[in-house]
Amino acid sequence: MACPLEQALALMVTTFHKYSGKEGDKYKLSKAELKELLNKELPVFGSKQMDEAEFKRLMNDLDHNKDSEVDFKEYVCFLACITMGFNEFFRDDPSKQHRRKAWGWLPFRPARTPPSRLSSRLAAVPMACPLEQALAVVVATFHKYSGNEGDKYKLNKAELKELLLKELPSFSKQTSEASLQQLMSNLDCNSDSEVDFQEYVTFLACMAMMCNDFFQDLPDKMPRRK
Repeated sequence: MACPLEQALALMVTTFHKYSGKEGDKYKLSKAELKELLNKELPVFGSKQMDEAEFKRLMNDLDHNKDSEVDFKEYVCFLACITMGFNEFFRDDPSKQHRRKAWGWLPFRPARTPPSRLSSRLAAVPMACPLEQALAVVVATFHKYSGNEGDKYKLNKAELKELLLKELPSFSKQTSEASLQQLMSNLDCNSDSEVDFQEYVTFLACMAMMCNDFFQDLPDKMPRRK
């Protein structure tokens, strides 16, 4: 995976498994594992930014199936929600992209809070951790192509195809033209012949889940994080 977007997806997977294998079910995050991941990989969600009550609320919101653990799907949906808030933050003030700044603590309900409300809580802190930088890559890649023609906040068919070919070559090289056409149709949930940021992030979340399933079946091929 040589391209930054593919590397970002791989990092989301490896970060999850770096912590999920420490105790209990190796394919899920316990409360302690999630707290350690947040403290070390998303420090703006760590103990310095959240009290215990806020952390319990976050854990409860992430744990959609109420098994007291966070599986990969729940984790990647959480990252997708953060990324949409991140996108709204930079969309409101594009100059912040050049300062390489990210978000402050967001006391929110991921499944219920719109990205516009998340973005209003974003505070400027340095993006030092690889997982935060991976989310920044997701945002930057979208806007690298969405501004080429038409609506600068959406991808048309040509822009999406160029993004897939250049930024996700491992996927696009295995995909026929007919399949790309079908993908565009499937991603365009509101049938406006364009793909907005939420539709794009939903697609990447699905890609991350596919990567996770692949590495779960072939653990010896999983990139290792120190």
